[in-house]
Amino acid sequence: MHYQHLKNFIETKVRKNDTFVPATILFLIRNNGKGDVKQIAKLLYIFDYKHSLEHYETVVEKFSTKLLESYHIIHKKEQTYILNTWPLSEDEIDDISLRCSKISNGFFSNLSSKVTQD
Repeated sequence: MHYQHLKNFIETKVRKNDTFVPATILFLIRNNGKGDVKQIAKLLYIFDYKHSLEHYETVVEKFSTKLLESYHIIHKKEQTYILNTWPLSEDEIDDISLRCSKISNGFFSNLSSKVTQD
């Protein structure tokens, strides 16, 4: 898998205004290509905070990661999801970040200022 596969997935498979799938991708590319359900759910909670953290954990576990696995964008090793296209260059990370932000209408445009790693 390589960058072009991830780019094509975002362009052709991710629905306009979806936030959960782009959020998962954004978290993974900003976290060295890996993360667990709780970490990804925290990102959704920080940006959306309409529901409990447990709700977002369920969304990540049953929706976004399942979809990404079905398209071979990520795989699971023990409790960690790993981006199949990792590593990406800085330019590729910037491009994917921009595409994810656009597909979610800029919802995550200030990602770097809000995300903190555990």
